[in-house]
Amino acid sequence: MSGSRRAGRQAGPPSVDPTPARSLTGTPGSEARESGAPKTGAVPLPPMSPITAALSVVPLKRRGARGQNSTSQSAADSADGAAPKSLRARRRRRRRGTVKVTERVLVFVGPMAAGKTSLGKRVARELGVPFVDSDAVFVRAHGPITDFFATHGEPEFRRLEAEVIAAELAAGSGKVLALGGGAVLTASTRELLAHHPVVLLMTTQEAVLRTANLSRRPLLRDDPNAWGRILQERKPLYDEVADVTYRTDRATKEQLARRVASWARSFRGKR
Repeated sequence: MSGSRRAGRQAGPPSVDPTPARSLTGTPGSEARESGAPKTGAVPLPPMSPITAALSVVPLKRRGARGQNSTSQSAADSADGAAPKSLRARRRRRRRGTVKVTERVLVFVGPMAAGKTSLGKRVARELGVPFVDSDAVFVRAHGPITDFFATHGEPEFRRLEAEVIAAELAAGSGKVLALGGGAVLTASTRELLAHHPVVLLMTTQEAVLRTANLSRRPLLRDDPNAWGRILQERKPLYDEVADVTYRTDRATKEQLARRVASWARSFRGKR
């Protein structure tokens, strides 16, 4: 994979960067990128998100762990007993050295019919977060994409598609977002994806033609070789934005959903 990755953020309140450790365990043939761990530190905690099934875990340094005596620990336990349950849980996690946060959107990219929507929904259920399909959001706002293409052309479609994606990325964290196959063609979208964990789903043309509903994909029905040509053009851009790659033709959706969810929980941040 190629492309610039952003460095982990400096120590401070974990309000934006989920920065959990990467344990990239994709399917056979998957490609993954490792990054250095960001700086961490014991910091005051913001209020927890209602969505506590986090996409990441941020390690915090223990202060005074070696010299902590039984009196100070007892005082902390006593304070925990008087605190609300959610606050007690945060304090316990902090003393153990980890705090769960959900401050980024897990994004799926890849070619047409690779399984972004179906797998994205399963991963969202595994993580306990909402799922959003950017194409579905576009259709609700502007009507069928094929009709929009025919009436307004691809440049206008890409412009509005980029606006939809930017709005979803800015609207809130702790969700799974699947993008259309051509979304990476827009430079502004690629720049935004540099701030979020991105999963690239890959498959083969043979698998697509065998499993895809061609009645809903007239491009594939009319020109089966179009899939391979389009992928060849877009593959460098997919590689540029992706943090990990999974082959959807080499495992069941249930297996892949568990693997991707596990990777998302251990994601430690962008380069």
